[in-house]
Amino acid sequence: MTFADGFSYRDGSLHCGPVRIADITRETGTPVWVYHFDSIVARYHEHRDAFAGLTHQTCYAVKANSSLALLRMLARAGCGFDANSRGELHRCLTAGADPTRIIMTGVGKSSADIAAALDAGIAYFNVESASECRLISELATRRGVRANIVLRLNPDIETDTHPYISTGEASHKFGLNPADIRTLASQESWLPGVRIAGLSFHLGSQLVSTDPYRDALRLLLKVLDDITPLLPEAPDVVDVGGGFGVPYAADESALSPESLADVIRDVLGDRAASIQLITEPGRSFVANAGALFCSVEHLKPSAPNRTFVILDAGMNDLMRPALYQARHAIIPVQRDENAEPMLCDVVGPVCESSDVFVAGTELPSSLQRGQLVAILSAGAYGSSMSSTYNSRPLATEVAVVGDAWTVIRERQTLDDMLRGEKLR
Repeated sequence: MTFADGFSYRDGSLHCGPVRIADITRETGTPVWVYHFDSIVARYHEHRDAFAGLTHQTCYAVKANSSLALLRMLARAGCGFDANSRGELHRCLTAGADPTRIIMTGVGKSSADIAAALDAGIAYFNVESASECRLISELATRRGVRANIVLRLNPDIETDTHPYISTGEASHKFGLNPADIRTLASQESWLPGVRIAGLSFHLGSQLVSTDPYRDALRLLLKVLDDITPLLPEAPDVVDVGGGFGVPYAADESALSPESLADVIRDVLGDRAASIQLITEPGRSFVANAGALFCSVEHLKPSAPNRTFVILDAGMNDLMRPALYQARHAIIPVQRDENAEPMLCDVVGPVCESSDVFVAGTELPSSLQRGQLVAILSAGAYGSSMSSTYNSRPLATEVAVVGDAWTVIRERQTLDDMLRGEKLR
């Protein structure tokens, strides 16, 4: 399981680091998220070190996994953050993040989002429209400050990924075309509350080739050269976004930070010394370092030689398979090498036909009600996208650090779900 950071079988029983999963679930119950924090820190260090020699800031994309404990750990390691809302910003600040290492992205920032970021003193706004640019200028001027903004370029580059996680084509809602960026740069003097500090792009998620980054960076530098004479201060920030692909199965490939860094150095060439580079990794830090552990509720025979394995976790817990047909490896926590394989569809209890984790997979025929299975590579866009649909409480979250484990989010109670509602 080279694609499962920190998870391995020992004496036939699945462990996270040195900790037996069965020991965790005995106390927490299921479903439960388990993260190997040591692997996440190692991924951050690997990414940071790949860009050695460049003026570089890593800004972890909070949307991938917004656990306070995880954010605090990364902040203490020196990581910056990419927040998409004032809620994510609040999480970062609560976790102890340095606001000068926080950027705010998002195509629909509200006045409240922008005001919160200005008051916190974040480093940059990633700006995606002229309307947003004017709003930031207005709110900053009221506060007597000047906000640093980075204009997000839509490079209109096609990428080989699922359409729901592709963001860099002209048909997508994200970013500005080169002509719009030139227009905004020529109007900066009319926007007293902002300073155009640079350009950015974000191509999508789960990219495993460096070619789109090379093409987009070349275009970005051309646009940067076009707008520099129009600005009173030379823009020097280049943000290449995130989307760095990770393997969700043993036969899938990843985008290594070293290969990306080599491409960036090559394209920047001599001007690398004058550029402040930002990257926005998210999934690549946490996806394979997290898993969702579930209990088998029922085994239900269906078509000949096929069985529904019904779990106590559903699409409300892990939305990715239902949302864009993502596939996660599912394995038993207790390995039975003598059992014959059983063809099955692994599903949840939610009242939707789309509540399917994987169809046509194999699990041991000895699997019984109450036994544990692991949905691997679920550390990114798992808990952060979970909901209480069907009035199902949010699951417990656990972190493993060294040889110890701790609960970092308690299981939501039924009364927790009702908090804030009123009976008339």
